[in-house]
Amino acid sequence: MASDSPTVYAVDEYDPLAFDAVLVRERTVVCLDGEETARVVPLDKVNHVEADPDTMLVERELPDTFYGGGEYGFVDLDEYPELQQHLDELAAEEY
Repeated sequence: MASDSPTVYAVDEYDPLAFDAVLVRERTVVCLDGEETARVVPLDKVNHVEADPDTMLVERELPDTFYGGGEYGFVDLDEYPELQQHLDELAAEEY
């Protein structure tokens, strides 16, 4: 069962790291805690990311204005209302 928050299991960390958002890029994983701080983990140092599949967003849904975007990510939208607004705008464009 997935945890409530996206969780990163890293090679160099004994305990898993829980965040409000985890953005996966080509070579890095950007971890956000909702307090304007970010932690960047090289992708080769990440064992896996555990998250609720319902929180997954794909590249189009993650604009570059949201911490540089990502190929995909897992986001607690309650912590990022600006991203929810972006998703609402995308939904309004679809027919």
